[in-house]
Amino acid sequence: SLLAPTGTGLAEPERVASVARRPGVPLKGLLEAAGVPVTCDDGVVASAEIELKYDGYLARERDAARRLAELASFALPAELPYLELQSLATEARQKLDRVRPTSLAQAARIPGVSPSDLHNLVVETARWRRRVA
Repeated sequence: SLLAPTGTGLAEPERVASVARRPGVPLKGLLEAAGVPVTCDDGVVASAEIELKYDGYLARERDAARRLAELASFALPAELPYLELQSLATEARQKLDRVRPTSLAQAARIPGVSPSDLHNLVVETARWRRRVA
């Protein structure tokens, strides 16, 4: 059986896509075993297999990219006191204070400013805005 090397079987009928997501189950072999003729080249099958197996991961990455794009336009006030933002790493505070980015996108391109620093920068900026308002 095609699933024997994986140590799994089918207790109930399952969709081909669901079975193809399992590690060690090749999509082309699965389709052939199901009686589905594979008429496209191996590159197309390999792309489809990657899309199936990594669908959850790719969806999370697309979501993270979307969130980052939304935050990229997040404006940073010119008078923000970077050196006082204790939740940022010391290196990030110093570099942000020296460069004085006008947006989160600019801050993200500064070497030494980590993703966690960017997250904390959003939180700290919102807190600072409430304090000075």
